Amino acid sequence: MGKILSTLGIAGFFCMVALGIIGCSNGSTSIDDRPVLVCFGDSLTIGTSASNIGKDDPSKAYPAFLQQKVNMQVINAGVSGHTSGDARSRIDRDVINKDPQIVIIEFGANDCLRSVPIENTKENLDYIITRLNDGNKKLYLAKFYNDTVVQSLHTFPDLPILGDFKELANKKNQYDDMFSELASKHSIELIEDIWTGVWGTHMGDPIHPNAKGYEIMADNYFNELLPYLSANNMLR
Repeated sequence: MGKILSTLGIAGFFCMVALGIIGCSNGSTSIDDRPVLVCFGDSLTIGTSASNIGKDDPSKAYPAFLQQKVNMQVINAGVSGHTSGDARSRIDRDVINKDPQIVIIEFGANDCLRSVPIENTKENLDYIITRLNDGNKKLYLAKFYNDTVVQSLHTFPDLPILGDFKELANKKNQYDDMFSELASKHSIELIEDIWTGVWGTHMGDPIHPNAKGYEIMADNYFNELLPYLSANNMLR
């Protein structure tokens, strides 16, 4: 009897281990076949300073809060410090290989910080959008700033973390034109403002949100995605 129970116990153990891969008696599987939403961005996507200044915390980044609102797999493909050129080099691995139905593209802040010519940023973003825009994906292009961000830069102290970001105040019109032209050219959605309710109020450092800020930022993104999510039954 003990030998039989032992055998059954072993069999049950292996069944439990395999259940999430191939199923056991009922053929069930834990493979997540929900559509994929990739959040493709930089530190504002990966969650820099959400919990500790200068540290990344994807668990408190906007994609994590967005996951709570949608019936999709939300993949955080953010990398702190990445420029549009860095994004271009990893688009296949981090986005296309995930076979997403929705992609949010958020780059440009580090280009600005490092004084990358806007023409180069535009070329890189154009390449990224062209690679993704195959007719099977819903694409959103997000600005990394809003009017409040730009206006406040005039009063910012000289801090190393800002680099040349303060120059955004002088380049705003050029960035506005770049984002608008890319969205129009590719017929994709332009997210004008991810910062409402966040900037200057819920900040982890001078230019990144804290956890509460990222939660509000997720709401801002969600409101932009809501019409498409509702039409495609992708809400929780």
